[in-house]
Amino acid sequence: MRHVLIIHCHYLPVHNVAVKRLASYAARLPRYGWRPVVLTREWRGADEAAPSWGLTWEPELERAAEYPIYRTRAVDGARRSRRVQAVAAQRAPSPQPWLRYQAGKAARKAERMHRLLLGGYPDEFRGWLRPALAEGVRVAARHPLDAILSYCPPETNHLVAARLARRLGIPWVPFFADLYGFLDPPLPPHSVEGVLRKAWHRRCLAPAAACAAVSPAMVEYLATTYGKRVELVLTGFDPDASQAETATAPPRDRLILSHIGSVYPGDQRPEILFDGLDRLLREHPEAASRLEVRFVGSKCDAQLRAMLDGRPAAQVCVIRPVVNAATAGTLLRESHAVLAFTCTAHRDRYGTLSYPTKIFEAFGAARPILAVPSDGDYVDALLARTGAGVSARDAAEVAGRLGEWLHAWSRTGEVPYHGRRAVLAEFTLDRQVERLAGLLDGVAGR
Repeated sequence: MRHVLIIHCHYLPVHNVAVKRLASYAARLPRYGWRPVVLTREWRGADEAAPSWGLTWEPELERAAEYPIYRTRAVDGARRSRRVQAVAAQRAPSPQPWLRYQAGKAARKAERMHRLLLGGYPDEFRGWLRPALAEGVRVAARHPLDAILSYCPPETNHLVAARLARRLGIPWVPFFADLYGFLDPPLPPHSVEGVLRKAWHRRCLAPAAACAAVSPAMVEYLATTYGKRVELVLTGFDPDASQAETATAPPRDRLILSHIGSVYPGDQRPEILFDGLDRLLREHPEAASRLEVRFVGSKCDAQLRAMLDGRPAAQVCVIRPVVNAATAGTLLRESHAVLAFTCTAHRDRYGTLSYPTKIFEAFGAARPILAVPSDGDYVDALLARTGAGVSARDAAEVAGRLGEWLHAWSRTGEVPYHGRRAVLAEFTLDRQVERLAGLLDGVAGR
């Protein structure tokens, strides 16, 4: 059996959507001839990371892992002098003197150029590079590694893997869950920073034997931009786990829609959903006692509450903090339907660059999906192909879809679900891990 080194600074016992995905892949890779070895970092507790990454602390999931996990010491982000931090923090000319503001502006620009030129990605884990490289070399001495797999975000994982691949001469596959750091913040393509960033990314990805990505649009972008072979490996769902777990029946006194996981208001525009709820409740006030919309672990609870302030939608929306994986599964199965927000940022000729993970979780739970807003692209096509849900372009369509579901639920106690099992079978975890293993086979020369 061959060995693959999986690199991610987040891993069990901390848990979020990225860790869930990696742990699911790692558990299944041995079925396809690959034994995982994980390189990660120590964690003192979930509370330290939860504000920015939505992590929970779940040691029972780590105990179930049947492969080695190696850890470095916990290291914070890049070290910067207090003087540079103080000067760079001044982001407005008033009330600071003009010269001091200009000095801060120059310091911030110099810092960005320094990161680009020296290869420091703008994420908070770039300080992990040195200890991860040292531990990676030691891990390679203990295990006959045949390939390296790193997962982004955060982007530092790719930086660690690129340098290890160069040093050890092992084929490397970078796996992209999104392109944050490669496209954010947006830069003019012909600006000095834009040219330097693209040049640095090309240099970083040069040792990559191939790439993996989670959406067709991202596959096209990476292949066109970096000239690499790119394999589509989706999130996938585990039908056995969904069927084996005892599901609590959704309550019959109200229709429950749930979104469990992060929400990014600037990109995903939840206000479209809120506008639709307002419209529905104005037209059908009685729906306020029959509808509940849950947001669990959004990582922007205060912002969502502020957006709901004074709206009719506030009557039916419930906002809860991050929960562990088991509770999230229970909440999903207690729901009649699932919400999925599409990402409207970074739409260019490649289309929408990412699928909402919620879509695949709903596939596993056999719950109908409401995607907001309609992306007119891959998400709409996916829902149409599988029959597992519908999209809504604007508030009027949101109100219409929810009105139809409320009417059906009031008669039958259920929301109509039209998922096509034969098509959905293409999106199981085993099918996706098989594709990932095939990619690893190809780069390792099997």
